[in-house]
Amino acid sequence: MSEKNPNLSEYVLETRDICKYYGSLKANDHISLKVKRNTIHAIVGENGAGKSTLMGILTDTVKPDYGDIILNGEKVVFKNPMDAARHGIGMIYQEFMLAPNFSVFENIIVGFEEKNGAFIDYKKSREKVERICHDYGFNLPLDDLINELPVAMLQQIEIVKVLYRGADLIIMDEPTSTLTPQGIEGLFQAMRVLKESGKTILFITHKLKEVFEVSDEISVLRLGKYVGTYSPDSLDQQKLANLMVGREVILQANKKPGELGETILSVKNLSVVDEDNIQRLKNVSFDIHAGEILGIAGVAGSGQQYLVKTIFGLNKAAEGSKIEYLGEDITNSSPRENRAKHIGYVPQDRMGMGCDTRSSIWENAIMGYHRAHGFNPKWLINHKEANAFTDKVVDDFAVKVQSINNNVGSLSGGNVQKLIVGREFSQDNKLLLIEDPTRGIDVGAIEYIWAKLLEFASQGVAVLLVSHELNEVMELSDRIMVMYNGELYNGGKYGELDESALGLLMTGGEAKQYEDFE
Repeated sequence: MSEKNPNLSEYVLETRDICKYYGSLKANDHISLKVKRNTIHAIVGENGAGKSTLMGILTDTVKPDYGDIILNGEKVVFKNPMDAARHGIGMIYQEFMLAPNFSVFENIIVGFEEKNGAFIDYKKSREKVERICHDYGFNLPLDDLINELPVAMLQQIEIVKVLYRGADLIIMDEPTSTLTPQGIEGLFQAMRVLKESGKTILFITHKLKEVFEVSDEISVLRLGKYVGTYSPDSLDQQKLANLMVGREVILQANKKPGELGETILSVKNLSVVDEDNIQRLKNVSFDIHAGEILGIAGVAGSGQQYLVKTIFGLNKAAEGSKIEYLGEDITNSSPRENRAKHIGYVPQDRMGMGCDTRSSIWENAIMGYHRAHGFNPKWLINHKEANAFTDKVVDDFAVKVQSINNNVGSLSGGNVQKLIVGREFSQDNKLLLIEDPTRGIDVGAIEYIWAKLLEFASQGVAVLLVSHELNEVMELSDRIMVMYNGELYNGGKYGELDESALGLLMTGGEAKQYEDFE
């Protein structure tokens, strides 16, 4: 492991009065903070608190209006993002920046290949990658294609990629969002190894439990301002949540048993084969009743997305499958037909499927519903009505916008998520199909969304909740199923199994196939 250089500053990074304004919006308002060398430093705050803007400034994807960046005791001004990387700043984004049809090795070295004169020295590049993998304990299949690998391994590839580029300060943006409890522990172990080897990690997360588990210091941002830096020993989760939001926050769902009504959705022997003739779902069967939240946990890529997309009409079900909604056969019905039947859908892929980044915020707020129901006349857009609906979603779900006429791509990922969830939650739906409703959003918004889901269930709405946040599934679900390799397994009723037992099921451990559908 590395030895400390006595000539280096105690702080690897300082920001001094960093400001960034977008019109009247103060995204960063005189942010000054210090990050100690060889530490794991958490940066927390609500969506719109300024975290993404600050990280963009540190990686030079955003130019500050005012203020200085101090690296290793010296002021730096980056020429471009590549220059920031050459100064030792590497960022691992929440949405992985990997080319699916390229090999692991190609993804790691692209743009930073070792050269022999004017030519790429693949042998030297390979040796460097292999040395990094060996030193940090990453066992990567360098010649496999990215699209053949599980999410936990993609996370490791992103880490090796920034190490290959010479990063000493590594920024991790919501790195645990799609990992199992076991995968999270593996990532934390890797983070600790990185710290011990002399690296510094900026850990951006909304998961307060993880902040206390792995961080040496915690900095809080709120409404674009720096609130303070704290030792984990000086806070607990409740105090930290209150600092982030600026008020008392309820961190638990406080779920109460509800009365179940008629069967809303009945799925029988559902199988799905993808375009490569790979079977993604294998004879899946279950019912959901009015007033019930059925939670499905599982490692990313286990088949959850195929399940929800097929029910909603985005994938074709195999022969012999049957999907019934209120007693009506909707197998292979179209999304438009299903929306008209009051079935709502929050997709996991918020940027690719949940919205059109080229369109305005108001257009995205009514997307999919302007023809199905709720906006009259059906074939023309009533702008007054559409704007009023959008304003309500923005207000109810605390979506931070400058104008609803702005492009939705101007919003942070968390605010896009709140817009999509708000759009689906604000319709008169009888069935909600939801994937990762609180992915990448802050504790205040999580509190609101959880309360809305419980309210919907109490009013008789049936909810199919697919989430990679195991705590979310455990807090909200009346029943839990675990999906592994395209099949469903029994995860018990509310409170029956703990996190460790469910995590074991998610990775193919001891499991009993679900048989009691009532």
